[in-house]
Amino acid sequence: MKARRVVFTEPYKAVLEEFELDDATLGEQEILLRTLYSIISAGTEGAAFTGLEAEHPGARDFRYPRGTGYGNIGEVLRVGSGVKDFKEGDVVFTTAPHASHAKFNTYQRVCVKVPDGLDLKKAVFVRMAGVSITAVRKADFSLGDTVLVIGMGLVGNLAAQEFLLAGADVMAVDIAASRLERARQCSITNVVNPQTTDLPQAVHDWTEGKGARVVVEAIGQPELIAQGVQLARRHGDIILLGSPRQRVTMDVTPMLSRIHLQGLHLKGALEWLYSIPELDVVRHSIIGNTKQIFRWLQGGQLKTEPLLTHLLPPTECQQAYSGLADKKEEYLGVVFDWTTMAGG
Repeated sequence: MKARRVVFTEPYKAVLEEFELDDATLGEQEILLRTLYSIISAGTEGAAFTGLEAEHPGARDFRYPRGTGYGNIGEVLRVGSGVKDFKEGDVVFTTAPHASHAKFNTYQRVCVKVPDGLDLKKAVFVRMAGVSITAVRKADFSLGDTVLVIGMGLVGNLAAQEFLLAGADVMAVDIAASRLERARQCSITNVVNPQTTDLPQAVHDWTEGKGARVVVEAIGQPELIAQGVQLARRHGDIILLGSPRQRVTMDVTPMLSRIHLQGLHLKGALEWLYSIPELDVVRHSIIGNTKQIFRWLQGGQLKTEPLLTHLLPPTECQQAYSGLADKKEEYLGVVFDWTTMAGG
């Protein structure tokens, strides 16, 4: 069958291309999907769009052209002979790419049925909230503990909301006034712009001079990680939620010295370190996290309406990625609406 997908052909160039999808056969555990909505991950996808991903120490064989996307809400058109948990007509969340149609292995990858009645334009945010919740799982905190979240992109905003839902006292930081305003609209009331407010003094006053129990860096900038270390209290946690990619030259001795002298814990929060399926032998899993996030979305506790800044047809993919890269005051949550595609 003829299908369409978003592809990066070179740095700063996104196109919607047609490709041939073999839909005649399905593997035992595969489903055939028709995409309804898909969300852009500004960090991971943005790094591939600009070429920054090539600097990532863990990057392997990075090249163009390359497909993109891993947050997909789609309708099941057909199921393989071994698929037991899904049926034709189900609407599911998967990590399938930005494509009008896809074949997807439900056994090896993330596939969760979307709760009945949940607005799909909200449901698609489960992808980025799933990235964010890893910070909550990793952090050592309790009710009322102070959590400083640096960066109010989608991942940081949703992490801040999730920490609030878990009972933490949260302060959110960003240099974009529009993102702080959207944070307020998501019930994150304690916000700070370091360009207009002395951040160390604000943290000092908020924590009575102790420093934050948990600091979450949700952007992936080494300089901000180093700053976060200085803002944490003794025996506190610094959570690396954003993926550091860009190479920098800096004096790390002050950061390492404080980690050593204050007994701080520096923790990576990559979601893929967790098991995908729910298993009795593990406490948390990606599918378990996804189901919890869906419950929050259904109940209205996790807010996404202020985060959806652009609902675009996939034909506008160049605008979508360019906006996220260059117009951060305007672009935050960008979702592709595949239902607008003829024959979709």
